[in-house]
This record gives sequence, structure tokens and C-alpha cells, in this order.
Amino acid sequence: MLDAVYLAESRLRSARYERKAILILSDGGDNASRYKLREIRSVVRESDVQVYAIGLFETFFFNTIEEKLGKEWLSEITDVSGGRTITVDNREKVPEAAATISRAMRNQYVLGYRPTSPGGAKWRKIKVRLTSSDERSLRAYYKQGYSAVR
Repeated sequence: MLDAVYLAESRLRSARYERKAILILSDGGDNASRYKLREIRSVVRESDVQVYAIGLFETFFFNTIEEKLGKEWLSEITDVSGGRTITVDNREKVPEAAATISRAMRNQYVLGYRPTSPGGAKWRKIKVRLTSSDERSLRAYYKQGYSAVR
């Protein structure tokens, strides 16, 4: 799985369109990839690709350690990109999860700002806070920072 994410991200570097996304459909388990989770997290964090995942977690009695950690691994990859992981416990729920991701991708805002001190740190952290005038529960999915030097 990790090698597939690396390959997809590297192919998208030369993509025609500016907006790029990867959709992972997996249990989060990995079978001897060349790349490690921390390397993939770093590659995704520094890229301009949003990663989304649909985690398939049907209940079985004999799960490997990778399958047990699958949701956490998928979330670690998607969260650093500004994407998200949606988990399902039944394959029949995959279309609903895909529709949720599709809506999320079509309903995004682009925010911009100018840093007060240009240059400096290579990685700049970002924090987005939401407020609502009514009692709706809002959640922002966003990239946690950006690389100041390119």
C-alpha cells in the first residue's frame, strides 16, 4: 500500500491539472513495501496532493498487526494532506463513503494569507478555527502547514 501511495504521488507531480487527489481503498495493511509510513507521511505532507481513504474494516478473528493499525495508518497519511479517512465495516457502505468524499472534494474553500516574516523556517504550521452562529457542529479538514522554501 505504501509503495502505491508513493508511486501515485510521484506520477501526480507532472499532472496536467493543478488540483490533485489520491483515493486509497484499503484495510490499511501493508505487505512489505519499500517505503516506510514516516517516509510516505513526509512525501505527502510536502506535496500538493490531497489524499483520501476509504478504510475497509470488516470484522475478522485473525487480523495481522498491520490490519489492526490500518485505520491509524490511513489517517496518518490522509490527515497531513488535508484529506480524510472514512471507515466502513461493510463493503456495501463503500458507495456512501465515496459520495461523502466526492462532496468534500467539491465543497472546499481556499484560504490565503501573507506571513508576517517571510523566509525563515522551512515548514510553517497552520491552524484553522471555525465558529458558527448556530449550534451546528463544524469540522475543518486542512493541511497542517506548508513548506516556505520551494
